[in-house]
Amino acid sequence: MFRAYSRRVDRRLFSAINRWLAQRGDRTDPLKLRRFTASAEKTSPEEFFSLSKRTRVELKRTSEYPLSYTFRFDSPLSSGYGENDLAQGEFFPKHHLSAPAVIVLSAWLEGATDYSRLAHWIGLSGRNLWAMDLPYHGRRAPRETRSGELAITADVVRTLRAVRQAVCDARVLIRTLWELGSRDIAILGFSLGGWVGSLLALAEPKVSKALLLTPVVRPEELFLNSPLFSALRNGVREQDRVQVFNKLRHLFLPVHGMPVIDPEQIHLIGAHEDPLAPPDSLRELSLGWGCGEDILPGGHITVYLTGRLWRRIFSLLHPNQSLRNWSGTP
Repeated sequence: MFRAYSRRVDRRLFSAINRWLAQRGDRTDPLKLRRFTASAEKTSPEEFFSLSKRTRVELKRTSEYPLSYTFRFDSPLSSGYGENDLAQGEFFPKHHLSAPAVIVLSAWLEGATDYSRLAHWIGLSGRNLWAMDLPYHGRRAPRETRSGELAITADVVRTLRAVRQAVCDARVLIRTLWELGSRDIAILGFSLGGWVGSLLALAEPKVSKALLLTPVVRPEELFLNSPLFSALRNGVREQDRVQVFNKLRHLFLPVHGMPVIDPEQIHLIGAHEDPLAPPDSLRELSLGWGCGEDILPGGHITVYLTGRLWRRIFSLLHPNQSLRNWSGTP
């Protein structure tokens, strides 16, 4: 029953998103795509996601109970949208600034989220929570657009630039936490955030632990073969779709790279009925990287409704819990 329900929920939601994407009518400019590909294909992940300039992270207290701050900084990459180029997020200090930390990278189309409850449980696990808005999401959504509307569209250049910007922005935050004295920095990525987190693992050695939930580790499938998102294919010429993911696979497809952090400190969690992050893709990445994986009951959406998932998350995030050969029970 739960399996059928999970498939039905995902199908209805993604069909609605696909119709909405089709109405937007975004398209990929072939010339821009060729230029983007030519400038990126010969670079390594470390170079492609490098920080070319220093940027200062500003903190502002927003609440006493629970104690919370907002943070902001100029993104090291420019998208042309002023709102998007000011990276923002929230910080919930449950411990001193040099304590272990977790950076939360949210899912596609996620809007305003109250992270205070999650921060409470993560605080009990021994970490401070930093939640960063992904490009074009939350406070970074340009005026007259909804959260995440411009993040993934048939404009492949903008989509890949947004992912690159997300990785670089996260590296700015990681560097800041490192300078504050935190030497145990975990990444908690959900769906799109899981894709970004997997690319961070290819480029950022200061990450100590990465927990990636329903990560879209085969994003090229959305543009090449997915029956759920035909609108993404319709705005891109077939030869361009195939070429960009072939030439840039080492930058955007985690299965074609090797992490610069300890693979045994990376853990993947997927769902049996997930059409966007199918179990086979997680197993492929797990085997290629030598990292751990769990496949739980549910779909891309409904797996997050299960207490089993959250108990596993909090257990794995504990600073004293090594992911090396982890075999805990939920």
